[in-house]
Amino acid sequence: MIEVNYATSDDFQVLGNIHASSWKVAYRNIIPEEVLNNITAEKRGAYFRKALTEGWEQDAIIYEDGTPLGLICIGKARDIDLDNSHGEIWGIYLLPEVWGKGIGSILIQWGIAELKNRGYEKISLWVLKDNVQAIKFYEKSGFTFDGTSKEINIGMPLIECRYIK
Repeated sequence: MIEVNYATSDDFQVLGNIHASSWKVAYRNIIPEEVLNNITAEKRGAYFRKALTEGWEQDAIIYEDGTPLGLICIGKARDIDLDNSHGEIWGIYLLPEVWGKGIGSILIQWGIAELKNRGYEKISLWVLKDNVQAIKFYEKSGFTFDGTSKEINIGMPLIECRYIK
């Protein structure tokens, strides 16, 4: 049985494991190896513990038969050029072994529904320009590139593109 539940601060280790595992595979050949090697479940877990304890992030975990498989972070859009009608998927990460099995589609649809239930009319998200697999997933989920991009630096300069639904 598939279910999605909001995370609590007690879920920090689960969130850290999913996040680190996903990053190491999704961003291979995009982000420098030395950066990826520095990402650990423990470090990411510490981040999630702080974020959830202090209440500045809202995460949910998708489970299949009680086994955690992925996470989604949602909230108000953080971009200053978007008004209050925009929610945002701050991040969505799945364990690599469940990619392509429909779990991500269930999770993103859950996130979209949650944001719409909060009154948001549009939803944004950011994706690395070179993350072709993620872009295809977001486009399949109804998101389109809105023409906005920005440079970030994660061990090297990278371009992120904003998608809107």
